[in-house]
Amino acid sequence: MTKKSAAALNGELKKLYSSFGYREYRMSGFEEYALYMENKNFLISDKIITFNNLDGRLMALKPDVTLSIVKNATPEKGVGKYYYSEAVYRPDRAGTEFKEVIQTGLEALGDVDAFTTAEAVELALETLSATGAEFVLALSDVRFTEGLLSAAARDESIRAELKDILSKKRAGDIPLAAAKYGFGADIKLALENVIALPENAFEALDSARRFAFGSEAEHAIEELKDIVCAFKGTRFEGNLQIDFSLTGNTRYYNGVLFSGYALGAAGAVLKGGRYDKLVDPAGLAGKGAVGFALYMNEIEKLTAPGSGAADAVLLYPEGAPLSAVMKKAEELRLGGLKVSVLPEKSYSGGREKVYIFGEGENA
Repeated sequence: MTKKSAAALNGELKKLYSSFGYREYRMSGFEEYALYMENKNFLISDKIITFNNLDGRLMALKPDVTLSIVKNATPEKGVGKYYYSEAVYRPDRAGTEFKEVIQTGLEALGDVDAFTTAEAVELALETLSATGAEFVLALSDVRFTEGLLSAAARDESIRAELKDILSKKRAGDIPLAAAKYGFGADIKLALENVIALPENAFEALDSARRFAFGSEAEHAIEELKDIVCAFKGTRFEGNLQIDFSLTGNTRYYNGVLFSGYALGAAGAVLKGGRYDKLVDPAGLAGKGAVGFALYMNEIEKLTAPGSGAADAVLLYPEGAPLSAVMKKAEELRLGGLKVSVLPEKSYSGGREKVYIFGEGENA
């Protein structure tokens, strides 16, 4: 991986987005709390840092950027294109404390069409490429997954259970669910196949087409095929995959979804998709929206000490002579390597060249 500082990557992305006609959006550190409560289902968490403004209004330290852009920058006509780099404040995964999350991303709002969506996918690919990491961009569509889930069951709680199975790729639970709820062999086969699609995006779409329940699901397959075809023969052809375990929040998302994964990161480093329902809840004005966010905190971990900042790591066993370990590290550094020295028992893996003290090189 080509190592870049967050500042260097940010500067590169700003030039990229500007070259596609996106303008920088700068927001305040906080918005009225009511904005987030009206759209709390869109947020990752409803836990928000709040305070009373001097005029008595309840304010929130921003947990999200998209809501602010939708509120303040959706155009009456045409397409508004914006990029940003902002800090948001959310609970950590354990839910024990708030953390600052640095996001860089973009939003296109207004008369969004298939081209604007495909362009957002292109920019997501360019964004992941700019990180220097090996990556894949997984594509999905809520119209396809909702068609499948609706064909499986009318009961909302059953659909929610199946959606959880799908999103977590728990293939072993599908026969149990089929027996429990009595849905047909066609639904069971569809769920099993959708979880285990071929890696090649074209083959995956051909396979998934057999399990498109309803016209909206068929339209989803066609739109995904158009997007994948747009990158055929380009340097990004091998970076696209189809993954219908990406199911999305159907209160807001209504079409294509995508998530970016980088080698060395535990989860998605980029997320986005079509969220027309946030811009035009009733669907009366014909407005749409598409966008994504790159999580800079996750990208920085790819080049953090112990996982990429060093070219090599020297591991030493308990009781190793300190002077000898230091001498060996110095030899490696004189050879032109950036070396991190760690106790053997504490090393959790990484992409560096590994040396074990006393045993020579161990790749």
